[in-house]
Amino acid sequence: MIKRTPIAWLQLSHRPLRLAAALAGVGFANVLVFFQLGLSGGLYDSQKRPIQQFNGTLAVIPRRYTNFGEPAGFPRSRLTQVLGFQGVRGVSPLQLGKLQWLNPETQASTQALVMGVDPGNPALMPSEIGAQRSSLQLQGGVLFDKASKDSAGPVKTRLKQGQPFTTELNGQRTSVSGLFQLGLTFAADINLITSTSNFQSLFPDRDPDEIQIGVVQLQSDADSSDVQSRLNEVLGPSLQVLSIEELQQREVEHWKRNTSFGLIFGLGVLVGFSVGGIVVYQILYSEVGEHISEYATMKAMGYDDRFVVLIIIQESIILASLAILPSLIVSALLYRVLMQATGLLVVMSFSRAALVFTMTLLLCSGSGSGSGWLATAKLRRLDPADVFRA
Repeated sequence: MIKRTPIAWLQLSHRPLRLAAALAGVGFANVLVFFQLGLSGGLYDSQKRPIQQFNGTLAVIPRRYTNFGEPAGFPRSRLTQVLGFQGVRGVSPLQLGKLQWLNPETQASTQALVMGVDPGNPALMPSEIGAQRSSLQLQGGVLFDKASKDSAGPVKTRLKQGQPFTTELNGQRTSVSGLFQLGLTFAADINLITSTSNFQSLFPDRDPDEIQIGVVQLQSDADSSDVQSRLNEVLGPSLQVLSIEELQQREVEHWKRNTSFGLIFGLGVLVGFSVGGIVVYQILYSEVGEHISEYATMKAMGYDDRFVVLIIIQESIILASLAILPSLIVSALLYRVLMQATGLLVVMSFSRAALVFTMTLLLCSGSGSGSGWLATAKLRRLDPADVFRA
């Protein structure tokens, strides 16, 4: 049928303006879905970025751990148990806390996530930290994440010009001694890294022995799964040892299941697909209504229901296929705007594009529930005698 006469394409293209409107409708629905998937993917990927920078293979966390922005604490002394295990090369403590950062120019306060590390063996290893370990040891000094929001003030500009930037954290005078690149999360608008001694000065009410995460480095010949299993047996019910990948997945699951973000983004995707399905259904239903006599003639000539139904299904596939490219381009531009405005890691991936295209095809033409199939209900009930008798 396709090789002899492209009936489906001829029906769609004989009215270019209607075809353009149809493609715009389906494309808009695709952009809406891409936007929701991009936001959710950016949220989840951004939440994993600090964990991806851990300087180790395993992580020791309290059983009460919920997410990176609100971690529970446990005694640093428990890490000595980990150091005695065969296959363990070292352990790095990581302290986490939130403070109010004062913008000295506007006097506005912004929440900052402060990460305390051991300069000699930092738990976090962004590429810039290795060259700035001495800066971490300066009294009252912190490293500033270049991805932090502009509400922090002209920190990056001042440092690039060789000028110092001094502010207040928790009412204490603090100097920014360097920059690093980590990426924002929903935990705070600013990321800071400092030494464990400076961290204690910023949080004087904290128990000096309390840490939030222990990052475990293994020997090159160690079996990470075996070490993880043995550590979980020995450390008892209050602590848990996870691989870095498992901790990332736990972070994602928290935001999916324990917050409203998962529901909001899921509903947004559902609405986008519904809009596309409705648009395609209305267009194809109108096509069937306008050409009902032609379809009746074809059935009277001996063409069966399968032949005429396939014409409509082909039209729906053509609409879905033609709309995907412009929607991809528009969505990629929106992703760039989102990245620049929010700092979230929003990128267009092949898997996401393939998912949206596949779902659009199924929604537009899928048998039983697709728009194309629903639009052919009138054709499947069509009796040519009734049409010509009328």
